[in-house]
Order: sequence, then structure tokens, then C-alpha cells
Amino acid sequence: MALYALLIPIAELILGDFLVKPFHSKLVQVIIVDVIFFIGFLVAIWMFKDVLKRDWQAFKPHFWRGTLLAIGAVVITYILLPLVRSGLGLFLHTSSAAGGVDVLSAQTAGLGVIASLTTLMAPFTEEIIFRHAWFYQWRNRGIVTWLMLILSSIMFGLFHWNNFNGDITQMIPYMVVGAWFGLIYYWSKNIWQNILTHFLFDFVQVLAAVFVLVMTLMHVTG
Repeated sequence: MALYALLIPIAELILGDFLVKPFHSKLVQVIIVDVIFFIGFLVAIWMFKDVLKRDWQAFKPHFWRGTLLAIGAVVITYILLPLVRSGLGLFLHTSSAAGGVDVLSAQTAGLGVIASLTTLMAPFTEEIIFRHAWFYQWRNRGIVTWLMLILSSIMFGLFHWNNFNGDITQMIPYMVVGAWFGLIYYWSKNIWQNILTHFLFDFVQVLAAVFVLVMTLMHVTG
């Protein structure tokens, strides 16, 4: 099941790159990528629907507590990212990598909002695949568990290949975030705690895209 699950992000990356090439319209390219990610999102949910249903029953009574924990985890994540980037900058003597908000703000405002829709699906797909299929299913197996945490975190970082044009140094912070999210799952023992944490983390990017769009519209109309 883990191997089949990994085919989803691989297919998303390959198909996303292959299918958009014939089109010159940025809008069409963004829509194609959104559709591909949506299909991957549906497949991942279908494959692990039993896990999602079981964990939701346990998570639902403690939703607000889980939300507060998720907010705290997101704050830690946004502290962790610049720390890792700064450390890499000192170690590699390079400038810190740009974050997701900077990437979004560089896009056309309207396209940025449409493109950011993938970030609303990513928490489900990525947590199911990288945290559940490639880590949590291997729990209680001694050193294998922690080797899978490292492996799944590396794969999670590499999945952001297109976000950073293949720059490995910019993916390393997301590998660290992947490990952090893996530990959250290990401690909480509930996939929905991870999905909610990841969703709130990514939602900041959606807000950034909307903010850029609003500021652009205000500038145009002003």
C-alpha cells in the first residue's frame, strides 16, 4: 500500500510537468495542475478512507483542543523554517531560501489565488502518503520506525521539487518540517491532528495569495 501511495505524488509531478508544456496560457497551466492535484487528493482519500474515518471518530470529540494544538504546532513550524534556512545559509555560505509566501507573491495575483488551491488539498494527500503510509504504518518496529521517519521526510521535501526549481538546499527545510510533522503524528496517534496542522500551515499561503490579489485590485482601482 505504501508503494502504491507513493505513486500519487510521483504521478502529480510527472503529469503536471508533462501536461502543461503544450499550453502557453498560465491560467490553463494552473488549472491543469489543480485538476491533477484534485484527482490525487481523491485517490489518496479513497485508498485510506478507513483510516480517515476511524481517526475522525476519535478526533471529533476533541476537535477544539486539537485545533489549539495545531495552531501551536504551526507557530513552531514557522519558527523552525527560518532557523533551518539561516543555519543552511551559514553552513553553505548562501542566502536564506525564499518561503512559500515569497513564491506566491511573485506570481500574478489572480493566478496566485487559483494556484494556491492546491495547498488546500496538499494537507490531506501529503499527510496520508508521507506521514501515514511511509511512516506511521511502520511504528513500533524499532530502528525501522525512525529510518522511515527520515526517509518519509526526505521524500516530503523532494516532493516540493517544482516549488524550488530543483534546488535541493531549499527543500531541506521542508524535510525538517516533514520530520516535525512525523513526530506530531507519532505523539498524537491521529492523522487528523496532522491534517489540521498542515492545513493551517498551508492556509497562510492562501491568505498571502488573497492579500496580494486584494492589494493589486486596490492599486488598480485606486
